[in-house]
Amino acid sequence: MLQPVPVNEADRLATLALYQVVDTPPEFAHDALTELAAQICNCPAAILSLLEERRQWFKSKYGLPADFAECPREITVCNTTICSNDLLYVPDLNRDPRFKDLPIVIGEPYLRFYCGMPLINRDGYALGTLCVVDFKAHEISPSQREAVRRLAQQAMAQLELRRQLLERDVLLGQLSEAKAVAEAARARSDVLLRNILPASIAEELKAHGRVRPRYYEAATVMFADFKDFVRLTETLDPASLIEQLNQNFARFDQIVEGNRLETLKTIGDVTCA
Repeated sequence: MLQPVPVNEADRLATLALYQVVDTPPEFAHDALTELAAQICNCPAAILSLLEERRQWFKSKYGLPADFAECPREITVCNTTICSNDLLYVPDLNRDPRFKDLPIVIGEPYLRFYCGMPLINRDGYALGTLCVVDFKAHEISPSQREAVRRLAQQAMAQLELRRQLLERDVLLGQLSEAKAVAEAARARSDVLLRNILPASIAEELKAHGRVRPRYYEAATVMFADFKDFVRLTETLDPASLIEQLNQNFARFDQIVEGNRLETLKTIGDVTCA
């Protein structure tokens, strides 16, 4: 028999991937839901599963072997459940033409009873199911069926919380990256300010965005030149020339600081103070 497929299957699978939950370890919150579902419905087993393209993977299970973690999607009743937006209730799978020939009905584990609710996310996609099963024909009351609906909603709420936390982590990572870029830009700006302005002026500009005008009764402008520097550049290799400049300007800065002066501008081998 041709197996049903949701009309939005491609988008459904893409959405399921956003939760990054398939193949994750068991979690107490999900295990508590499957156990509660089985107890409320007086069933020996319950499953919380997600359906990928080719398999049904069990996020949580109660009353089933520990190594029973997945099965091919085409042999499952849940494959039909995710094609609707409400509960699928089958008291006797042997009497339902849709399921009576499924391998899990005519063979191990010989399922006979099924009641499952699709896990429908905030965008309307059925990502998986919460179902209770029995190995003999079984009937449950309307209130028990409603309990399965409510527990499925709780399971989906837990998955939504997981997705929100993942989205938060992505945003925090982006914010951290943006902060690092901003700090690097600010560091480059600080270096530039210190290179072109006196330290006190640069700090005031950074702190207030402007510099308060100052009045001086007298000011002196001094021009200094390195004697025979042009001829010196013709005889030194680039590395030696840069080293010579560093030594000259470092010594000049010491003289300026010792005389309580401020270096305002350096052009080529000329310094104005």
